[in-house]
Amino acid sequence: MTNKPVSTIRTILTVSKKELTDHLRDKRTATMIFLLSIAMGPIILMGLGYFIGSIEAKAEKKEIYVSGKQHAPELVNFLQRQDMKLLEPKADFRELIKQGNHDAVMVIPADFSDNFLTGDAKVELVYDDTRQSSSGASVGVLRRVMRAFNAEVSAQRLIARGVAPTLLRPVEVQDTNLGTAAQRAAGLLFIIPWITLIGCVTGCTAMAVDLAAGERERGSLEPLLMTPVGRDALVLGKGVAVSVYSLGIAVLTLIGFALTLKYGNLPAIGSVLSLSAAQYGMFFLMLLTFAPAMAAIQMLLATYGRNFKEGQTYATYAIQLVAILPAVAMFAQLKDATWQLFVPVMAQLMVITRLLRGEPTDLIHYLLPAAVNAAIFVVAMVLIARLLRQEKIIFGRA
Repeated sequence: MTNKPVSTIRTILTVSKKELTDHLRDKRTATMIFLLSIAMGPIILMGLGYFIGSIEAKAEKKEIYVSGKQHAPELVNFLQRQDMKLLEPKADFRELIKQGNHDAVMVIPADFSDNFLTGDAKVELVYDDTRQSSSGASVGVLRRVMRAFNAEVSAQRLIARGVAPTLLRPVEVQDTNLGTAAQRAAGLLFIIPWITLIGCVTGCTAMAVDLAAGERERGSLEPLLMTPVGRDALVLGKGVAVSVYSLGIAVLTLIGFALTLKYGNLPAIGSVLSLSAAQYGMFFLMLLTFAPAMAAIQMLLATYGRNFKEGQTYATYAIQLVAILPAVAMFAQLKDATWQLFVPVMAQLMVITRLLRGEPTDLIHYLLPAAVNAAIFVVAMVLIARLLRQEKIIFGRA
């Protein structure tokens, strides 16, 4: 009696080792998945860093496009005193802005000087707010310099009339930003836990489907069930194998992010975000039970597939769930709540995001999602074992 549990565990581990070895024999596929997983971090963070850096550089660059400079000598003088470089826009700048190939342009009308004396002067800011890459930063610069110009002219006119400019500002507003640099960076790096969780699911899809629907399609399920290995041990062995594979993919993805943050040239991100080994350990802890749960769900869905293609279609639902839930949480602007710990994906996303923001986490943040994931894994394994006792599942390949 005392040797039976040990024997069962040994059988489960043997099945897991055999399935992992068989799957890794396809070295081309495995290599592609592993390289893509570890490359996710550099690709995404480099792209994000370049995007943020280019916007910041454009905002800091003192270059603006002005059309009709000759109509506003007062404004031009002010801009030059601010060390702004005034560039002449291209003749067809309006069409180029629509195409996203030109920065925002300030257009000064011919009657600016006449209207300036009466307080009716206007300028036109031409931009396309759907083209953030070309107009977003530059229109912000134009707005700031025009606010500064208006403030200076207003102050001069009040002083000329013997009125203190401070009368127009009875209350001075002082900003106190309580957000830390890490919290601001975490808002930008929401994509890190999102991509890691998606990789945890997509990385093992092929293996999960192959060990379920693939066995049915090849006709290898019948002889496999005729072996002395019990169905429960067989299913658990396969589940452990897919779980280990899924966890390995997630770890590689995290390694890619970690190496990029540490060694990548990302001043726009790396300067405000540095994660400790303990934080990465917490990331892994959240994935330790999440990976088996997602692997089990995919195996369960794929078991209903009569062939690999059909099983892959069913397993895709799990991937869609992982991709959609974080988006729903982000757009709904959900605040952290205990109920989220009961929802896979949302629980992991909430805890990992808190770690990114440098906010404290309690033991319940880890135990509750772990318990939910463990329950999902056990229920899925039990259901798969029961399905493998049905003739339509074992023999149905048409």
